[in-house]
Amino acid sequence: MSGDDRLRIEDADGIRRLVLDRPQARNALDGALVAALSEAIKAAGADPAVRVVVLAGTGGGFSAGADLKETARITDAAEAAAHARRMRRLLEMPGGIDKPVIAEVHGFALGAGFALALACDVVVCTAGARLGFPEMRHAVVPALVVPGVVRRAGPLVAFDLLVNGRIFTAAEARIPGLVVLPPGVDAAPEVVRRVAELAGHPAELVAEVKRMVRTSDGADLAHAMDTAEQVNVENRLRRARTTRQDGE
Repeated sequence: MSGDDRLRIEDADGIRRLVLDRPQARNALDGALVAALSEAIKAAGADPAVRVVVLAGTGGGFSAGADLKETARITDAAEAAAHARRMRRLLEMPGGIDKPVIAEVHGFALGAGFALALACDVVVCTAGARLGFPEMRHAVVPALVVPGVVRRAGPLVAFDLLVNGRIFTAAEARIPGLVVLPPGVDAAPEVVRRVAELAGHPAELVAEVKRMVRTSDGADLAHAMDTAEQVNVENRLRRARTTRQDGE
């Protein structure tokens, strides 16, 4: 367990599950939960015993997004800036650690909650999960979610999803990379399968692949290939050293 009752931390066999636990508030991301979850992801990334991180939610869904009751109380620039910094840090955190992070999405994932899921390396959704960015319906510019949605979906799909505020099912989603399960199938078994697959590879190689994906995304091809060439050489030499040591 974490020190905050909004977040459950569960460890088993190198897998760390971080479970949003505010079901009475639809797992809305208030300041305390944002801070606890950011620190928990960071800690998981630094813990050598952790191989894979899973983000999930209790109750009826993953997360309804930012806590609107809390944001409605923000009245000055300092508070607004602090809130934005906390949320930005959270949305950057899954991609910022070298461990693979899987989002297990059921029920609903809306606004910043959906952006958090999309920030993960693997997103597993039940077919009927309701997804979307309803901020525009509340006269709110969904600023902090835009970069991640554009990165995942591309500018045309991102603009359509963000500006219209539609709620759609995972089966209707046009976002590349979502793992959408057949109707009636729970997300948990597929997440277990994906976790086992990732945990079955050497942790340092999984971390290297994640770092390369992060570096290559948005980089020009020449820079990405320079990095790939360097990693290729380092990996080959590391394997050669290991082979010689095993033969001695």
